[in-house]
Amino acid sequence: MTVNDNAVLKGTGTYFTVVDDPDFESAVLNLSDSHFDISADADLESKLAMKKIRKATRHRVFETVVCIGLIVLVGFFVWLLIYPQMELSEMARDNSDLKDEISILRKNILDSEEDVNGITDMETVRAQALAMGMQDPNANQVVTIPVPDGDKLATVVIYDEYGISEDAYNRAVNNLEEYYIGNQD
Repeated sequence: MTVNDNAVLKGTGTYFTVVDDPDFESAVLNLSDSHFDISADADLESKLAMKKIRKATRHRVFETVVCIGLIVLVGFFVWLLIYPQMELSEMARDNSDLKDEISILRKNILDSEEDVNGITDMETVRAQALAMGMQDPNANQVVTIPVPDGDKLATVVIYDEYGISEDAYNRAVNNLEEYYIGNQD
């Protein structure tokens, strides 16, 4: 530090403090108070504004990242909830399609049985035989077979949901009873 002509030495003992006492002109020319300097205020305001802008930008980027993360997380949880329901509905649709196919096949079976029963009708067979040039049998060519009273011709078979007819079930039960009753000896 340089000491000018107007400097005053103040102090006590061995330590001295140099106090610079500039004249008016040098004091005004070297004034360093920033509140009087307009360019310094604009630069400071510009720096503060840039700092606020950077802080706001960082804050917005953080909010955007958090929002996108939450949207992805919520979407993932919604997918976890919906995916099993979609699988169940697809299985139910496939099951329904298979049930429809089963009912169509049962109807085809019934139609085929009715067609077979119609073909095996004795009058139809006789008419077809006569049309092919055959003749009616003589009295000594006819063999009569005794038919039990419970004999019947089933033209329609009704199946339950498992594909079993009631008559077939009852016959199976009766056959099992006869088998076990007959084998008790």
